[in-house]
Amino acid sequence: MLKENFKTFLLLIILIQLYRFFVLLNAQIDLYVDEAYYWGWSQHLDFGYYSKPPMIAWVIALFTPLCGESEICIKLPALILYPITSIFVYFTAKELFDERSAFWSGVVFLTLPAVSLSSLIISTDVVLLLFWAMALYFFVKAINSDKNLYWALAAVAAGAGLLSKYTMIIFLLSVFCFLALDPRYRRHLKNPKLYLTILIAAIIYFPNLIWNAAHQYISFVHTKQISGIESGSHFHIGKMLEFLGAQFLVFGPIFFGVFLWLLWKRPKSTPYKLLLCFSIPFLAIITLQAFLSKALANWAAPTYVAATILVVAYLLSRQKIRLLLIGIAFNILLALGFYHYHTLTHLLGITLTAKNDPYKRVRGYKELAKKLEPYIKRYPKTHLLFDDRTTMAEMIYYLHPHPFDAVMFNPTHKLKSQYHLFTDLNKHLGEDFFYITASPINKAAPYFRRSKKVGTIHIPLYQGYERVYHLYLLQGFQGY
Repeated sequence: MLKENFKTFLLLIILIQLYRFFVLLNAQIDLYVDEAYYWGWSQHLDFGYYSKPPMIAWVIALFTPLCGESEICIKLPALILYPITSIFVYFTAKELFDERSAFWSGVVFLTLPAVSLSSLIISTDVVLLLFWAMALYFFVKAINSDKNLYWALAAVAAGAGLLSKYTMIIFLLSVFCFLALDPRYRRHLKNPKLYLTILIAAIIYFPNLIWNAAHQYISFVHTKQISGIESGSHFHIGKMLEFLGAQFLVFGPIFFGVFLWLLWKRPKSTPYKLLLCFSIPFLAIITLQAFLSKALANWAAPTYVAATILVVAYLLSRQKIRLLLIGIAFNILLALGFYHYHTLTHLLGITLTAKNDPYKRVRGYKELAKKLEPYIKRYPKTHLLFDDRTTMAEMIYYLHPHPFDAVMFNPTHKLKSQYHLFTDLNKHLGEDFFYITASPINKAAPYFRRSKKVGTIHIPLYQGYERVYHLYLLQGFQGY
């Protein structure tokens, strides 16, 4: 029999996710560039891709045969996986504390601003957070029971996490942090099952390492490049403070404030110690990254799996239920403000501009594809040629039939995307191309026998702001 707290929690999950599904159905937004990019990966399944391990592509490939390739279907895994993640948060809190803490931890996690936003986007964070939460729960069960089943499940979850995003490796740091600091569980440092678990997780991840070895270790090179640590000056206090400030929006202003208080207070009981060990290292590493170079607000997202339970348990133990409810309410208001931003700005008489519309990056691509189609039909024997990842990813998705044979223009041979890695214009000597570029300069013309501009497409988005694309017919590629 399911207990009443869990039944109520499941009912809340259903209601929240149905509402988010309704928001998605009525949002009328295009796929974000990374979503279109990952969908393209899912059409060619592999053990690795240019910038990420393969799990995101596998997940999209799992869902699209079930419901098609519409925007809502591609995004659907986020709506389904986050509730599963919140259930693992619930069970971890129950294992560490009680049913009451479990219920409120699940509710807080599912309504975090980061989760509310990410529920509308299929991203690597969606799958990473799922496997991080799973690994945490099974690890807690394993160290409490020492049962082989839980060690094995922890290994599978950790391995799947590594196949989702490389930062899953920080989980291992958290494991040793806790085992080293807590005398009650320190015995597991000598437990062969712990090291067998690590080995199994590594074996699950191993195919991606093989793929990288066969492709110039490109995923690791890319990860190093986006970190930006080796380029430019170091010690960016402003960027670090900006990153930390953004965490008030990721976790919610009330809950992040309480979390910072607990970092200073450092409660000593075992459950609190465990949760601190599974939140501090991730946040500290990404904060250091922001200080040395840069870090996006969502990069520390796994911090808040354990931090959610930590904050909720602390507030309940201090009878701060009112503050807990205010924190949840504030987070829900932030989500509603984002979900209904366009409606609210319309009601308030605020004119949308390129500077104040957070949806700017997901507008206009469907319209671009519609305006491109007549040109493409006019030149049916040409391949499509692009010079930027965003336009190429969006057009491969929105054009029908999908131009999977499109090529990236890359005269410098630098590897900057999946398209640079797997398309090569030099394999198309003598062939004709239809070139779509946002640059007013036809950079590809010198490499073809003939070049002719055939049109310009304007995509107006706001008053005084539009995207402009220049179209060229290029004939007879002569090689780089």
